[in-house]
Amino acid sequence: MADVQCILCNSTDVKKLSDLDTHDLVKLYRFRAHVETSRFFEERYIGIYRCDHCDLRFFMPQAVGDGKFYDELQKYPGYYIQDKPEYAEASKYITSEDDVLEVGGGEGLFTGYIKCKSYTGLEFSDEAIGKARKRGLNLLRQRLDEHAAENPGRYSVVCYFQVLEHVANPGSFISDSLKCLKPGGKLILAVPSEESFIKDASNFYLNMPPHHTSRWTDNTLKKVAQLYKLDMLHLFHEPLHPLHEMFYYKTMAYKKINRNPRLASEYLDTSLSTTLRYGAAVLLAMLTKRFNPIKSRPIGQSVTVVYRKN
Repeated sequence: MADVQCILCNSTDVKKLSDLDTHDLVKLYRFRAHVETSRFFEERYIGIYRCDHCDLRFFMPQAVGDGKFYDELQKYPGYYIQDKPEYAEASKYITSEDDVLEVGGGEGLFTGYIKCKSYTGLEFSDEAIGKARKRGLNLLRQRLDEHAAENPGRYSVVCYFQVLEHVANPGSFISDSLKCLKPGGKLILAVPSEESFIKDASNFYLNMPPHHTSRWTDNTLKKVAQLYKLDMLHLFHEPLHPLHEMFYYKTMAYKKINRNPRLASEYLDTSLSTTLRYGAAVLLAMLTKRFNPIKSRPIGQSVTVVYRKN
């Protein structure tokens, strides 16, 4: 696979895991989220690859959502959770003496969890910036690479939550983050976890382009520390969020029904037979939740990591 490079570590030691039919992806987004995505796909198929060097899963050719796409997704019920467990976990590593940069800060809700010396947010939604500024927050409409060039070594903390999986080049994104950090500063990030049940969710379009460009395992997050000569201070898997319980039950039920490897694709299959199996999984999930609920809480969708720059 010499023609495909990992978007994190640039290795060419990658393997294709599957092909995704973009026509099926467009249909899923259209009928489940009422969002049109056909403009993002120039080719019929997108491959999902695994890098043997850093373990990242990524999609190629890339399709990255734009501002209109995310504005439309915001209207989808349950898309955005305000009480994110990663906020509380990340706040443990921020003190009143820290200068904090949050990339993709939205309305600046993270500031409600921290006390810091200064806070700067980078955001592209004019609506979010307006709401944040009304609350007296300093949010800028600026790209990270531009901000890094203008503010080298300015911050003691750089953080982003559910951002890295959306960007086209996470390797460059992390590099630019570190340029903003002082020596000894902390990089705090949260991403969807490939260690959680979502890795088994067939037709989970929100974990595919143009929403997500990559998927992150714990091995990949540990490799980030090696690639960028960082110390990993903390890795935290949130418990299953109450809003995701039924999603968890349905995913586990479908996995039981779909044990035959000749059945639906692991990632994407919109055939009638898959639809029927999914309907059966919904019924099984409802019965399981009612009569045989989970005994111990499984890990949830998100993982939070804290690194220190040397």
